[in-house]
Amino acid sequence: MSGPMAASFGIEAAVLISAQAILQGAAEIAAGISAAEQQAAATRSQRREERQRMRAAQQAGIEKRQREEAENAALATLTRQREAALALLAKTQDGDFAATLQSLLAAGVSAQEQLGTFLARARLAGTSADVAAARQQLIERVLDRLELDTDAPLPAALDTLAQQIAAAPTAERAAALATELRYQVQTHNAARAVAAREKSALAARQQLEEAAAVVLEQSLKDLGYAVEEIEETLFIEGGIAHFQRAEWGDYFIRLRIDPQRNAMNFNVVRAGTASEDRHHEDLRAEERWCSEFPRLFETLQARGIPINVTRLLQAGEAPVQVVDASSLPARRDEAERQRETLKARSI
Repeated sequence: MSGPMAASFGIEAAVLISAQAILQGAAEIAAGISAAEQQAAATRSQRREERQRMRAAQQAGIEKRQREEAENAALATLTRQREAALALLAKTQDGDFAATLQSLLAAGVSAQEQLGTFLARARLAGTSADVAAARQQLIERVLDRLELDTDAPLPAALDTLAQQIAAAPTAERAAALATELRYQVQTHNAARAVAAREKSALAARQQLEEAAAVVLEQSLKDLGYAVEEIEETLFIEGGIAHFQRAEWGDYFIRLRIDPQRNAMNFNVVRAGTASEDRHHEDLRAEERWCSEFPRLFETLQARGIPINVTRLLQAGEAPVQVVDASSLPARRDEAERQRETLKARSI
């Protein structure tokens, strides 16, 4: 006999995706559904599309803010470089260098690499032009290996190292700093690769979790249950779903998903008031669920969602939870009567 039940679940990717494709294909083939069911299916599809658009808009907003932050950081870096160039320009005694730098500044400092070269040479005042050029080439060779998004600014730590290499008092110091710059570039690239893999894995996981919601809902329907629309985010964000059979009256099975722990809970609930004495009905409802849940678990197992019961109370061991009727979906028999009434009025 079964009262409230706790279980853990898994997701078998290949089986689940295959089951989703088969179930969705079967749903498309089943063209003989009623007009009301067609409308309900269209409404569910529209809601899903709206939620997907909302999530896409939220993601686009995040990416836009990130781009704006990157642009602001790049502008701030460029402004600092411009100010440094102007300060150096005021001190330089090299007429050709001053003229070239002045023309670059007048053009809006659009060529950041060229400005960097001039800045490096200016910092190396008192050394030969060959040394300045060699230092700048060294910096550029190392930074060529850096993986950055288009138009993303150079990370501040790397920019500082590059400046220190350019201004190093000795060749030995420049070489040591270049080694550190290479290490920092490798560290940055490795972290970027890890972030990319995590993002890809998250997207793949979300696809599986959305498929799990589809498979769960269709499996319940295939077993003859009336089930409220299950959000595609049920296995992503968690939540509650209810299902029942028409003859169950006020009784439903409430399913709660906790994706953080890969846990799910099933318990019988009924609409009504706690003051009602319906102990025998409650007991029969729990025993009925006890006889049915193994078949649901077998179906989900075959479709890529294996379930393992971790805690099971006996029927009657805990009172059936009494909930407000407004927290439950409309009973199937009531929904059918409403559709019949609307149909009769339209004739």
